[in-house]
Amino acid sequence: MKLNQLQSQFSESLFYQHDEITKVIKETESVSPLQRLQVYRNSFIMGVTEALAITYQYTHALVGEDFFNSVSRAFILNNPPVENNIMTYGFGFDQYLKSLPQLSEMPYICEMARFEWLLEQTSNTALDEATFDVSQLALVPENELAKIKFQIPTQIALFESEQNISHLYKMLITDSVEETDLNKACYVALNKQPDFRIEIIALQQSEFLLLQQINEGKALGQITPQDLHQQLPILLEKKLLNGFTLNQENL
Repeated sequence: MKLNQLQSQFSESLFYQHDEITKVIKETESVSPLQRLQVYRNSFIMGVTEALAITYQYTHALVGEDFFNSVSRAFILNNPPVENNIMTYGFGFDQYLKSLPQLSEMPYICEMARFEWLLEQTSNTALDEATFDVSQLALVPENELAKIKFQIPTQIALFESEQNISHLYKMLITDSVEETDLNKACYVALNKQPDFRIEIIALQQSEFLLLQQINEGKALGQITPQDLHQQLPILLEKKLLNGFTLNQENL
């Protein structure tokens, strides 16, 4: 058997697709090939579950270890890793949690998982350290202002939810409990810092909507409603913009 075939069989066996690999696993007096395979399976599932628990540590805290381990095992078997880097694994875990009837009345669970995945992705983003030179705006002719396309640093990610996830996250990281209404929309920008911390910037809905349209590549003349322009000074103050270009398309 060729090496790639052996590797493929072993991978498939780890996910209970078949037991063909047992034919080449050495048998001993105390351990059968199937028992040895089960040890490999358990070890693999445990390792991937631990990786998920690192990425989704606060989701883990919300549901408890037993439940987290159980749903992680089912998720892993249905969504096996496709890369050698286990640290990049976990996309779609929030949607899997959302599909579970046990969590149907606790939407903040899957929303926390979605938030944590974005945190993980933001932490791995390259830093764009360019700064906004506001004086350059004064050089743009008035008839060209509608063509301005503002730029957002690459290390900034946007998150919105109908659940008050930013407040829940704050309670979890500070290990504090306070009465709060989680059925409240939240709008935040995640900003990776040079020391790899993630700054969580609270936004008003209008600020978020403007930033979202800028992130979509819209020029000032394409942003609706027009009164969102009033939020530009706030975005600049919060350092959520780091430059601009002039749109060459007809508006």
